[in-house]
Order: sequence, then C-alpha cells, then structure tokens
Amino acid sequence: QLAPLATPFTMSNPPPPVASVVIPPSAPPPPPVEQSPNASQKKYQNWKEAWDDARAVVAVDIAVLQTTVSEPEQTGSYMSKHITYLIRTEPYTYLVRRRYTDFVWLRDVLQKRYIGMLLPSLPPKTYQSTGSGSSSTSGLVKHRMRMLGIFLENLVQIPYVRGDPSVLAFLSVQNESEFDAAKTATAIPDLFSDTSAGAIKWRDALRSATIPHNGQRVLMDFINQLEYLEGHLKKLVAATKTLSERAIAKRASMDVLATVFQEWGKTEMEFSNSSKFEYPNKTGQVMAKLLSTSHDKLKGWSKVLSFEPTIIESVVFAALSFLQQQVDAFKSLIKIRDASIRDLEKSDKSLAQKKAEKDVGGDGDKPVSTGVFSFGAKGETLNEAIAREENEVRAKRRSVEAMARALFFCEIDRFNENRMEQLEAAMACLAASELMVSKKNAKLFAAFFGAMNLDAGEWSEKAKAVLSLQEQVEELQFDD
Repeated sequence: QLAPLATPFTMSNPPPPVASVVIPPSAPPPPPVEQSPNASQKKYQNWKEAWDDARAVVAVDIAVLQTTVSEPEQTGSYMSKHITYLIRTEPYTYLVRRRYTDFVWLRDVLQKRYIGMLLPSLPPKTYQSTGSGSSSTSGLVKHRMRMLGIFLENLVQIPYVRGDPSVLAFLSVQNESEFDAAKTATAIPDLFSDTSAGAIKWRDALRSATIPHNGQRVLMDFINQLEYLEGHLKKLVAATKTLSERAIAKRASMDVLATVFQEWGKTEMEFSNSSKFEYPNKTGQVMAKLLSTSHDKLKGWSKVLSFEPTIIESVVFAALSFLQQQVDAFKSLIKIRDASIRDLEKSDKSLAQKKAEKDVGGDGDKPVSTGVFSFGAKGETLNEAIAREENEVRAKRRSVEAMARALFFCEIDRFNENRMEQLEAAMACLAASELMVSKKNAKLFAAFFGAMNLDAGEWSEKAKAVLSLQEQVEELQFDD
C-alpha cells in the first residue's frame, strides 16, 4: 500500500511549487505557459550557456529532483502478470508504482517532443545475465530495476525535461486510470506547438545553433568514433560477465574451505579423546581451536566475497551497459535523422511533380486522382493537394533542421562529456565499494591474530618475503 502524496491533488490545492505543470488526477491538463511558441528569441553563445539558462528557468517552479527505483512487485492476474517498481521522488516525497512499459511510453513521448535530444536509454526487454547466481527472472528484475534507476537519475538532470508535464505526471500520479488520462493529456508530440517552459527553452537552444559547412563530414567522423566505442564497450561488458562468474565461483570455493575446516576441527577433537584412542593427540584441542578460528574467518571472508558479484553487476556492469546503450541510442538518433531526410526528399519530389502537373495543365481546381496508390484526400483538388503537401514539406524540413541543429549545437559534445562523467562516477563508486570491502577484510583477519595470540607485524613481514619470492619466480622464463 503506497503512502499518500504529501499534498493531495485538487484543482484548488495543487502541490506547490509545481502547480503550473503537474497534471492533477481527475482534472483537465493545466493551462500552458503564457507564452507563444515564437515569443522567446534568446540566443546563446554555446550549449552550456543554453543549459544553464534552462536550468535557471525551470528551477523557479521545479526543485532539483532525486529519484530512486526499488521494491519490485509482481501484480496482475495469472495470464497478465507484470512487475511494477516503486519510484520515490524527492523533495516532493512522490511515491508511485510503474511498470516497464510506462518507462517506454515516457521515453517515446519525450523523444518525439524534444527533437534531436539524446535521452537516457532504457534497458532492453531482455538481457544476458552476468551470472550472479540468481534465477533468470530474478536476474532480469534486478538488472532492469538498476537500469531503470539510472535512466530516471539521468533524465531528471536534463533541465528541459525536468519540469515536463509528462515527466511530472509519470512521477506523481498514483491512480492507474488517472495516470492513463494524464498520458493522453500530456502527450504533445510536436515541439513547435508545445508551449511548456522546457520546450520553449529547447527551441531557443536550437535557434542559437548553426550547422557547420562540413557538417556531414563531421557526422561521419563521429559515427566512426561510435563504432570504436561500441567495440570497446562490448569487450568490457563481456569481461564484467566473466569477472562476476569468477567472483561467484570464488565465494563457492570459500564456502567449501570453511565447511571442510569445520569438519576437520571436529575430527581433531575426536583425536584428542582418550576414550576412543589409546594414544590421543595431545595437541588436538589446540588444533581444533585453530581450525575453528580458521573456519570462522573463512566463513566471514565468504560473506565479504558475497558483495563482489553485486558490486560488479550493480556498479561496473550497469555503468558499462548504460554507456553501450547510449552509443546505440545515438546511432538510432542519427538513423532517425537520415530516415527523416529521405522522407523529406520523397515529399519534395511529390510536391514538385504536382506543381509541374499544374504548370503543364494549368487547371489547379481539377480533382487529384485518388486511386489505390494515391495518398491524396478524396475529392481533393490539385491546388488543395499542393497546399497540403507544402505544409507537410515545411513541417518535415523544420524537423530535419532541428535534428541537425541539436546534433551540432550540443548533443555530440554533451554525449562525450556525459560518458566521461558516467565512467568517473562508476569508478568512484567501485573504488568506494572495494575500500569498504577491504576494511571488512582487514578487520576480519586482524581478529584472527588476536584470537590466536600471534604477532600481526611479524607475520606480515614473513608474508611479504613469501610473496616477493613468488614474484621473482614469475619473472623467469623456462625453455624446458
């Protein structure tokens, strides 16, 4: 059972400070921002200036959001079971449950609205487990939950979409039927008619962009870079799978060691029993203590090792998978642009043919053929068809230009900066995680010396000597 929202939604009592953009349940969509699509004509020197300005504008109404995705739960009937995830959004304490298809809907709507913008990628519907030892279903749910979390974390960092009505509805509307209504109410796919603050600022950013004269060559170079990146990331993702499998195997072997040491300790106690042996082992009890202590430390080590597969999957594998998916997302963005260019060229050709037909025939009021393969409206005249296709060509050309402007104004540079930030964050999290693991190990084995009354410093020097000799041997190369 979800806790109620901090502030109940009503038209007279909307949740501050997002009253102008959040869709209240059982209510019509809020009025658009009081600004026409072309009212803002701000120009920017570079993309960071544009993003800072958008951040400042959105911050007036929407605080910086922090989201978490957790607590997967299976719901639905036997024939239509699905997993929902709990999404918490701070500082507004929104609590909602969403399924995977809801995330897909959100990204699709935003991709259509914010033309040319590289959005965070979603995990695929299926994936290959790293071998974390859990069942395939459990592994899918864990991985998907982590990747959905990364998606939302990155999405709400984009200032243009942070206050988007669809995003806020996704994060705040609890009731399923009301969320369905909010989907319809907020799904405005046309960037050029959208009057939300984020859409207006995105148009400002695109208007400030210029397409370089060598833009196509620049794009081809960047596509080549993506291919190299994809190759590296595929190898890294494969390596993390192997690393996870070995971590699981190491822990399993450690469990075997601990178990055998425990059994050995019981045997040593038996050896010291004079009622069972004519010549009992005089050191049996001391040996049993050593084995018992060793068992405890190995069992503790096994517990520490159990963190390794989680660290590998949740930190390293997740980060590398996200980067790999972002490469795919950028390649898809370029493919969408290329397909849009081809569609524009096709529409241009159709329009030119109709204009040529009018120039030759001179009769613009004659009906256009509406045969099986005709795309003209029934009863449409040649003039009407030309007017309609001129509008279509104008809209398609505007979209194609917006995509190109987005690529060259910010998205290529932002992609490069973001992947550096993502990798840095992942490695920092990995370092912090392994440092915690190392501290647990240090504490665990330091207790061993105390339990056995041994000098840790003395044995550290002896261990260094043994390891040093092994390093010397590894440097040698034998012919035989």
